Amino acid sequence: MSTILTVFGLIAQNEGITISALEKQIGASKGVLSRALKNKTDIQTKWLAALVENYPNYNPSWILMGKGPMFKSQTPDDLHPIAEDSSEYQLREKITVLEERIAALKEANEALKESNATLKELKLFLEKRISDLEGE
Repeated sequence: MSTILTVFGLIAQNEGITISALEKQIGASKGVLSRALKNKTDIQTKWLAALVENYPNYNPSWILMGKGPMFKSQTPDDLHPIAEDSSEYQLREKITVLEERIAALKEANEALKESNATLKELKLFLEKRISDLEGE
């Protein structure tokens, strides 16, 4: 399968949609991509342009040439060309996405810890203030 067709499949999989749904999203007729994938044939360049336009968070260099990170937001350390074994590449991409989610969850957890500490301080302050008021 060509690299370009692999990219369409990877994006559909990453987005959690079918190839038919991807076709609809980019304005292609039903079967345009699925037939090309099945028959391992070329597609028109307008579908590549439509893919880039409709999925702006994906790196155009990755889409067109299989070079660079899959997403625009990735750092140069995350560069992965499309592997010959696309399942290995898909796993690496999933790991990258999961690592980003873990980092975001860690940040959220730290923010919650800080909020919790602030609430505990506020509680102690209010308890002391209530005690002072009751003692008057």
